[in-house]
Amino acid sequence: MTPEKPPGLGIVIAGEFPLPVGLASTNRLMSLARGLVENGVRVHTLALRPLERPEEGIVNREARGVFNGIPFEYPCGTSVRAGTFLARRMQMAKGMLRTARIVKDFRRNGERTILFCYPVGLISSLFLFFVSRTLGVTLMFEENEFPDVRFSDAHRGKLYAIVYTAVVFRLPDIVLVMTGPLEEYFRHRIRADAAMFRVLMTVEMSRFLVKPPPDGEPVRYVAYCGELAGNKDGVPILLRAYAAVRGQHPDVRLVIIGDEPRTNDLANLKALARELQIDTQVCFTGRVHRDEVPRYLCNAAVLALARPKSLQAEGGFPTKLGEYLATGNPVVVTKVGDIPRYLEDGKTAFLADPDSVEAFAGKLNQALGNPDLARRVGENGRALALATFDYRVQAAGLLRFLAQYLTQQGEH
Repeated sequence: MTPEKPPGLGIVIAGEFPLPVGLASTNRLMSLARGLVENGVRVHTLALRPLERPEEGIVNREARGVFNGIPFEYPCGTSVRAGTFLARRMQMAKGMLRTARIVKDFRRNGERTILFCYPVGLISSLFLFFVSRTLGVTLMFEENEFPDVRFSDAHRGKLYAIVYTAVVFRLPDIVLVMTGPLEEYFRHRIRADAAMFRVLMTVEMSRFLVKPPPDGEPVRYVAYCGELAGNKDGVPILLRAYAAVRGQHPDVRLVIIGDEPRTNDLANLKALARELQIDTQVCFTGRVHRDEVPRYLCNAAVLALARPKSLQAEGGFPTKLGEYLATGNPVVVTKVGDIPRYLEDGKTAFLADPDSVEAFAGKLNQALGNPDLARRVGENGRALALATFDYRVQAAGLLRFLAQYLTQQGEH
């Protein structure tokens, strides 16, 4: 059923993420944008800062275009990050002016316009607030993690974090959050008259239908896809857990998909694999294009996410988990944050206690050693993702909320 939506609704999505292809933040926004477009909403996505670096290989070359029916643009005119500080400031200024013109064009067409800001820096947030008030549009932010996580590795320091928290959270008219803990946290930190709505993790299910296997000799494997930096997703725990079950499943390999440019994280994980004497059974793919990722995930025997307990895990909900579930393959994941709220152990996933190599190895062994159970769990997990996390479901819910919100504002 098509959700109710205000007539002539237009949404400009602006953030500091690569477009149209990127990591979790890009996938999140583009899937949500796709759901809005398919429901008749005019959407324009903007990358406020160019992030492509020639030395790392340019993925997104076009400054503007259309992807899956969604217009995207780098308003500064290029996707490639400038090499000097001054040139980057010039890119930022040019992008801001173009962003204001785009929002103004939406308003000129008589549309009920929402400026949707994905987490950005202090200057960009203040600028978008200025644009929204000058042009009379609704300002909507999404907050997908606790501030302490966002600023934990920031170079600007604690003073910047304090100012950002005190100022930026009071700018938007609407705040979207992804999880219960974030809803509870931000409810007491936003304006009293600001609205809040929960939009769960989103996944494009059609990307994860059956795909041809990756090139090379077919093998049975456990797969992980995502960030390798630090211990965010517990990749060291996964390596150790795989080493613990390898003897019981000698035919099973481990595939680690991802890279961390400008860091030693990948090299450190390879060193750990050598130390555990599993380096010949572990494939580190490095960076894989977005279109190739489904081939790796759809053909895995088990998909794994050993995320440890952390403030980030408590507030967030990993996009990769939705992609895992969409394949219909069994998923082994830890019980952190909101994950146990939606997934049931032995029914829709195999849930392990976090921060335990033994617990994660036990669930890996259960999934690999019980093919009938694993198949049922995978099928149930996919059904759950389709009913709960599909981008169309979440976009429809957001549109119903926005219709009600804008109607109430029009009555005031």
